Amino acid sequence: MTDRPLPTGSTLLVDLDGVVAEQLPRLCTHLRREYDHDVEPNEIDAWSYDVPGVDGHVGHVIGELMTDHAEWYFGGMEPRPGVAETLSTLRSAYRIEIATHRIPETHDVSKAWLDEHGIEYDAFHDEVPRDKGALDGDALIDDYHGNVANALSAGKTGFLMRQPYSDPAACDGAHVVDSWDDVRTLFSV
Repeated sequence: MTDRPLPTGSTLLVDLDGVVAEQLPRLCTHLRREYDHDVEPNEIDAWSYDVPGVDGHVGHVIGELMTDHAEWYFGGMEPRPGVAETLSTLRSAYRIEIATHRIPETHDVSKAWLDEHGIEYDAFHDEVPRDKGALDGDALIDDYHGNVANALSAGKTGFLMRQPYSDPAACDGAHVVDSWDDVRTLFSV
């Protein structure tokens, strides 16, 4: 058995969008429907991705979805393959805490979605600072390299769930994973 990247009993902070939930397909559906902008998930390669007809970038559209269409957006996302099984297995040795930058007004929708999809966790952070590295915990798994870099700077173990907009070079020293199967392999569970 290989060495696990975290000692048993550690706290693993887990992001939602792009890590637990597939947000890009839902976002692309909204962009097609509301902005007549046909884009595939793999084409959104930066959070500064410009959307024609939008005063701003894709991050502004996501903000709009959070405030105006949270139930449709968050409630309609699919879980990433293998997430429920992997987190359930990891919970036998680690504390799993959800740490998302979704606005607090959407947390009820997020918790209901987690329950609906059988995704187990020990705690849900109601307030998450911009710098996720400031949260108590031993490791962070996130899809945004900036969050993972902050966790690494704070002395935590970092896991980057690769997405088209992720830049592994920006968080040198992180475990870069493409799937929950990769996480299972790292933890040998």
